[in-house]
Amino acid sequence: MKKIRILQVIPALTLGGISSVVMNWYRHLDDSKYQFDFISFNDGPLRAEITALGGNIFIIPTIKQKPFQHLKALNEILSNQNKYDVVHVHNSFKNGVLLGLAKQKGIKVRVCHSHTSGVENKFLLPFMSLFKAIVTRASNVHLACGKEAGEFLYGNKSFTVINNAISVQRYLADKQDTNNIKTQFSLPKNKQLVLHVGRFSIVKNHQFLLELAKDKTLNPAIHFVCVGEGPLKADFAEAIQQEAVQARFTLLTATPDIPLLLKSADAFIMPSLFEGISVALLEAQAAALPCLISNTIAKASDMGLALVTFNPLDDLSPWLMQLNNLPLVELTADKVTEAFLEKGFSTESVLAQLTNIYSSRDKYARN
Repeated sequence: MKKIRILQVIPALTLGGISSVVMNWYRHLDDSKYQFDFISFNDGPLRAEITALGGNIFIIPTIKQKPFQHLKALNEILSNQNKYDVVHVHNSFKNGVLLGLAKQKGIKVRVCHSHTSGVENKFLLPFMSLFKAIVTRASNVHLACGKEAGEFLYGNKSFTVINNAISVQRYLADKQDTNNIKTQFSLPKNKQLVLHVGRFSIVKNHQFLLELAKDKTLNPAIHFVCVGEGPLKADFAEAIQQEAVQARFTLLTATPDIPLLLKSADAFIMPSLFEGISVALLEAQAAALPCLISNTIAKASDMGLALVTFNPLDDLSPWLMQLNNLPLVELTADKVTEAFLEKGFSTESVLAQLTNIYSSRDKYARN
């Protein structure tokens, strides 16, 4: 039986975010039936695993960086003699040209997948209507990670929600001694660790953590652990020094050991300016951590385990109150697993949706 070949288009081969979602699919798909290849605009630590799983990787410049080289590379990849059955684009509105070229090349299933409910770069706002129109017309499968993300990109047009599923078993809390984990990551052992996982960018709003850390009423035991990379990381590290709150923070590089860090944490925090269904937030709930998040994050991110509190970004007081009174959570592994299954965030349910799309080439042939 000939494998169905899917070209996944992701921003970077880094840990977390969209890459984490797609790699979770890749690890669990039947490799006798499906093969993923990847276009990415930034190399990263996932290269070794993708290669080991049999995937090809194409690192190309963005159309903004080098327009001619971008188009030349796309033409070569999509003209491959082993033509792709499916192109699945994740950085949605930025890849209308790619989807249009895939349509021209006769690729039957062209998936546009929205993972965000807003625009970080405000200079793009005047062009969003055009970008949205181009990707919507060039694709024939419209997916989103949640209702808000779908409405943002497709408006009143129809779309299908594909939940950002995780492998819940990897994150379930256990009663092991976490001192070894804290030693491994140079984390304080006498503090309450509040974990943040995310790219250092405007939308993740690390500045809010700084405001909390500066507040004199914050419990001295609270220590923020920020995991990730990004363009604003150096600036944030400098701001911590300037505000003299170094004792409140540990900054870690992006790591595949998020399950270990979650086991060592006492809470999870996410003050994003906007967010679809956050993988990091799902992982934190699977680890049974109290989650303090902004009320700008999609409500569907809450798995119904009484772990998530939605707070406003214009008032520090509810955040401080909760940080100063972190609860001890007692949830069984069965209860957590059941909640993810019931909400449709299990890997199995999502793979059933995906494989149905990937296998329906004839259904989309005329679109």
